[in-house]
Amino acid sequence: MMSASVYILTGFLDSGKTTLLSRIIRKRRNRKILVIQFEEVEEELEISPSEYEKYRHLIYSKKEMDTDFDTVSDEIAEEIELGNYDEIWIEWNGMEPFSSLEKIFLQRQLSLFLHIEKVIYLADVPLAEQMLGQTGEGPVSQAASSDVAFLRHAKDPVLRKKFTEELKTFAPSLEIYNYTGHVIAHELQKKKGNPVVEWIGWAAWAGILIALVPLFSRHGIPLMKAVTIFMGVFLQAVPFLILGVLLSSAIQTYVSEKCIAKIFPKKTIPSMIIGIIAGFFLPVCDCASIPVFKSLIRKGIPLPAAVCFMTASPVINPVVILSTYHAYNGNIRAVLYRCGTGILCSFLIGLTFLIRSPEDFLRNDADMGNFCTCGCYVSGTDSDTFMGKFNQFCIHARMEFYTVSRYLLAGIGTSVLFQMLNLNRIGTLGNQWISASVFFMMLLAFLLSLCSSSDAVVARSLSGTSNFIPTLGFLVYGPMMDIKNVIMLHSYFKKKFILRLVITVTVICYGVVVVLGVLTGGIGI
Repeated sequence: MMSASVYILTGFLDSGKTTLLSRIIRKRRNRKILVIQFEEVEEELEISPSEYEKYRHLIYSKKEMDTDFDTVSDEIAEEIELGNYDEIWIEWNGMEPFSSLEKIFLQRQLSLFLHIEKVIYLADVPLAEQMLGQTGEGPVSQAASSDVAFLRHAKDPVLRKKFTEELKTFAPSLEIYNYTGHVIAHELQKKKGNPVVEWIGWAAWAGILIALVPLFSRHGIPLMKAVTIFMGVFLQAVPFLILGVLLSSAIQTYVSEKCIAKIFPKKTIPSMIIGIIAGFFLPVCDCASIPVFKSLIRKGIPLPAAVCFMTASPVINPVVILSTYHAYNGNIRAVLYRCGTGILCSFLIGLTFLIRSPEDFLRNDADMGNFCTCGCYVSGTDSDTFMGKFNQFCIHARMEFYTVSRYLLAGIGTSVLFQMLNLNRIGTLGNQWISASVFFMMLLAFLLSLCSSSDAVVARSLSGTSNFIPTLGFLVYGPMMDIKNVIMLHSYFKKKFILRLVITVTVICYGVVVVLGVLTGGIGI
């Protein structure tokens, strides 16, 4: 069975959804289309069933949705499963949260029969500017979940700019255009593609590459080595990424601001210390600490405390401690030096964010309580029930994993490229001078982008001298900042914040390790 493309129209009443839907359907007469309206229909669709035989139309009122949601969901699911439609067009009630629509699509494995191609937000600017944010979180969730917005009556440049900025607050990646036929037609031609087909395509591409391994090997291209390195890093990172996403989703869904406030003191310095301690008790690597870092910030944790958690947790958690202990054959001094230096660097990094602490640094930076821009907000009493909370948790985890995993794969691919270049020699370039050797080992850690749960084994093999100081730079800086981390940070934070964080972590880690090396004259392990 083919998978239907789903298009969703959202926006307040009188924003032009029904008129636009009529125009679109009339131009798609050669396709089998299901139209579902979740509105109090005051304006009829300008479609005559007699002139359009492939057209099926369902209408559900708000009262039906409120009183008999399960029956409505089952009817829609059955129609989609049996109808074999090319496209499904949905006009969603302007006051309802987007999560209610997601519930319908998530039940009974409907994802096998459809994929959401585009969510379109329509707005009559003078009216919407007054109502958005003043009429509950349902309309806000619609704007935040949309891919593109079309604005009507947007001739006033001041009003248009103000409304556009408000939309960008809820949905930073939202594309915004004036309502014109040409622009709408152009946007509808853009296709996201069927995710099932995309996965099949990637699997086929991987199969072709594996089949060509002998051919590449005969020409001196170590493709199998690259695949082995990629899969090794991927299999190390993904379990910790999943753990981090689950922790992040649990914090977002189940942990209230009041609970966070009880755990983290109001004063900044004590909250930074708690952040470092939390990093010890949560067994997450650098791949997992970033989603948790984002969730802590969204729950109101002071930025310095959240930074302390993110930078300390991949260096001092129990998994890293055990792997370091094993890599150095039970030498407790290696563990103590790594943890102690990591804690000191993390605390100093957090302190720097007390100076001109950045504002507006999250890509999705709206302060909306339980609402988050992945569309998983559950309104009303549903959010207080066990199943309501659990559904919200599952949706949040799924959306966050899909978002972050793309960046993780890109980071791993980049790090594999550098590992294939045989960068091990970088670690030995500066062995004559502490300052140079620390720099080169930190550079190597950044480029290789190893998982913090296994980097100690690599660091041990890279040690070119008996001096532990250069290796310490590798072990402390790598988990805090590498290519993989930078790309993952980009999924949540703005470029200026990422640049400041990278520079701060680099300078402080380099300074602390070099000073320690100078004061001690080198450390033998």
